[in-house]
Amino acid sequence: MKLVMLGGTFNPPHNGHIAMADLVRRNCSYDQVVLIPSFQPPHKTVFSDVNIHQRLAMTELAAKEIENAFVSDCEMIREGVSYSLDTVRYLKEKYSLDGKPGLIIGDDLIPGFSSWHSVDMLVEEVDLIVLHRGDSEKLDLPYPHSYLSNPIISLSSSEIRSKVEKGLSIDADVPGSIVSYIRSEGLYGR
Repeated sequence: MKLVMLGGTFNPPHNGHIAMADLVRRNCSYDQVVLIPSFQPPHKTVFSDVNIHQRLAMTELAAKEIENAFVSDCEMIREGVSYSLDTVRYLKEKYSLDGKPGLIIGDDLIPGFSSWHSVDMLVEEVDLIVLHRGDSEKLDLPYPHSYLSNPIISLSSSEIRSKVEKGLSIDADVPGSIVSYIRSEGLYGR
């Protein structure tokens, strides 16, 4: 199996996450996409009013929007700080993979990428795939990677949380199943 992973807080997952994962799966000939909600990311604080089980549930709804996608709760089970290298090694042990797994990142992560935990080992163990987040200009990344051309989808989970808190519509930002889940659970201040 040729596998590509997309990790994140998914708080909430949105159409940008879905588009990125689907584009890489199709354009890079991956068999499966695995979405992995982080338990505690090392470089950001998780919005604390939403628990890991709710983020996992929303990520499972997002995975249904992507052909050949599934969700792994490995970081949730492992707890603690979620390091990509640990997750990659877990996936390599759990699944029979053809070649290195792919790791999708948005280019908004490039400025801090060199500070990632054991980054030199990480880039040896994955095929790093970078997508544009803000504009179409390529940023410099001093590690082996593929930089894909992709439509820019200006969405962020923090903007979506803010919209919900203000009572604004998020129907164009996330799948309907996630909108319904956010409403039914009363997430993000509504």
